Amino acid sequence: MKRLYNISKANKHLKIATTAMICDENPDKNLHKMTNFIEKIKQDYPDVELIVFGETIHGWFFNFKKTAEYHHKIAEAVPGRTTNIMSELATKNNVYLCFGINEKDGSRFYNSQVLIDSSGKITAVHRKRKMRESFFSPGEIPVTIVQIKDIRTGLVICYDVQSKEVNKALRKSKLELIIHSLADDEDPREFGIGFLARSYDAWLINANRYGEEGGHYWNGWLTITNPLGEICARGKEKEQYLYYEIGIIEKQNWFTKIIRKIYVRFGRIFHVIKNLDLALSTVFDRFKVKKKKKVNTKS
Repeated sequence: MKRLYNISKANKHLKIATTAMICDENPDKNLHKMTNFIEKIKQDYPDVELIVFGETIHGWFFNFKKTAEYHHKIAEAVPGRTTNIMSELATKNNVYLCFGINEKDGSRFYNSQVLIDSSGKITAVHRKRKMRESFFSPGEIPVTIVQIKDIRTGLVICYDVQSKEVNKALRKSKLELIIHSLADDEDPREFGIGFLARSYDAWLINANRYGEEGGHYWNGWLTITNPLGEICARGKEKEQYLYYEIGIIEKQNWFTKIIRKIYVRFGRIFHVIKNLDLALSTVFDRFKVKKKKKVNTKS
């Protein structure tokens, strides 16, 4: 359906690299690896403008039975040591950098995603809102909206997209690009991304982690999808990065816009029907989580 979204007619462009990285327990080693990733991507694609890393990427997501203790131990202030180093890398390489970090703000801890512009300035710190982990405090806003160059961009972290509040905010914000940082182990038959990609009329970029962490395996799935819900680049089962130049079409005639919306909405319905078993299991899993929370509240 090239006629519905023909990138050759785009009037705004952004060259993006998104990563799936093997993480170490030691944040210093992860920072070193992120540095190598940035330099490698810049070497391969000198014109890259944005590099994205996954959720809480400067450490393990799980650490056996000491997860809370571990996350508190590696947490940093923002700005702080990691953001200072990443700011230097952004300036040196003339690139936007987006990455997850365990943020400490006074006595509170947050699962945060930081965006640094090409001049080294921290332009956004988005804090995950819907927390499964009690050792993190919830963020204040559902979606953080920023400009990357002249592209209206939203930052959202992993499980938040399953929240009605966050979903509503993403739809209402009329975004052109969504950066979705993940610590997600799998997406069977690409069901989740297939549904999300057809939900927001925006480019959707995922960044993830890969490998074994404390007995938990992450398969490192990555995708870049366009506003029609089509997967333009994908990868999994290895440490890697994806590179893609996205195009934003600001002006389309009203007829094309209507047909595009119909095409995307029917595509989403068909996608759910085709993967009905996964759709039902997702709904059931949400019900179990809600029921568990109610039980814990009563107790």
